[in-house]
Order: sequence, then structure tokens, then C-alpha cells
Amino acid sequence: MGASRPANVDIEAVARVVMVLSSPRLRAELATALGDVGFEVQIADAVTDMTRRLDSDDRMIVIIDDADGKWLRIVSDVKAAHPDAILVLLAAVDVAEEFLAAVGAGVAGFCSPGTGLDAIVRTVESVRQSGVAIPRSLVPALVEQVRHGHGHRIKTAAGPIEVTDRENDILQLLMQRRSTREMAETLFISVGTVRFHVSTVLKKLGAVDREDAIALIERGRRS
Repeated sequence: MGASRPANVDIEAVARVVMVLSSPRLRAELATALGDVGFEVQIADAVTDMTRRLDSDDRMIVIIDDADGKWLRIVSDVKAAHPDAILVLLAAVDVAEEFLAAVGAGVAGFCSPGTGLDAIVRTVESVRQSGVAIPRSLVPALVEQVRHGHGHRIKTAAGPIEVTDRENDILQLLMQRRSTREMAETLFISVGTVRFHVSTVLKKLGAVDREDAIALIERGRRS
């Protein structure tokens, strides 16, 4: 797993930025700052608004935040509609598991909104030039994940558990609150297979149901 350049995208040619941000003030200030360095900026009220107005093969940088705590689902929806989009997440992601989940979902650039406009602009310019913008403090987590190879170690409120690659896929979709059928369609497997993997994951977590599993993982990330 790793953050790499989207396939068939000329990074240097990507000058369009679409912002799906919850703060009107940040949207306005960031739009001006990005425009000043040569980006074409569009503002969307929501992901559905963005996907409705843009073609699926439009090449762009999409900036989102985690104001409502659903950024993982938003990232997944954006990548499904715009596979070539380069995603930048404005969030205080400082937990390894959360960072790895974001990279796995397709995020290429990370920046805390509290660092200021200049830092956000530098992050956007970095993903335009190189395809990635990962804070130095998060690089060790990515290196460790690559070294670990197959299988994943997940931190939970009840302690760490080991899951297979497929179980990790299921967990990521579970955290997005995807339905069984949505998981099956995303992973190109049967509904029955999804149910089997969900049952296995719940047993490993010691969770009584999906919501309990999500709560255990979220508490583990915060601890």
C-alpha cells in the first residue's frame, strides 16, 4: 500500500482545485490564496454537487475536511466518481491507523487546517508536483506498514488485533458504514462472502455488532 500518482494523470497539468469544505470563511480565503498561485478554483457545497457538475474523467485536486467526522466515506465516494482525482485532506490526522486508512482510501495529501493558508497552499502545490504530500511525522507509519507486508495490525479499545488483507478491506468499508451489498459490489465478492468476513472480524474484535465494532476501533484510535 502507498500513496502514488493517480494512473494516467499528468500531475503538472492538474491545475484545477475543487473544494468541498464546511467553513465558508476557509473556502473563500483558500480560493483566493490558490487563485493567486495559478490554480483554477471551484467550490462545491457537497460531494454530490461536485460529482453532478463534473465529468468522471476530469483531472483535479479535491480538498475536503473532516468537519462532520465522515471524511473516510467522502473520500471513498469521490474516488468512486473520480478515480483520477488527487485528494487532499484537511484534518489533524496524527494517529497511525487513521492515517493508513486515509492513504488506503486514496488520500494523497495531508494538512492540518490549523497550520494556516500558506501551509495548505504548499500541500496543494506538492501534490500537484509530486503526487503526494505526507507530513514527516506520519512517514514512519507508512514505512512500517510496507515492511509488515501481508496482514494488518489494528488498534482497538480492547487491544490490537491481527487481520488479513481481505478482513482489513472489510473493516475499512465497515468504518464507512457501508451496507453488506455495498461491500460486495465494491470488493467484487458475494454477499455471503461479505457476511462471513464481517462475522470473522466481529469475533476478532469481540464486538456484538457493526456499530460496536466501529466504536471499538474509534476509541482505539483516540487512545
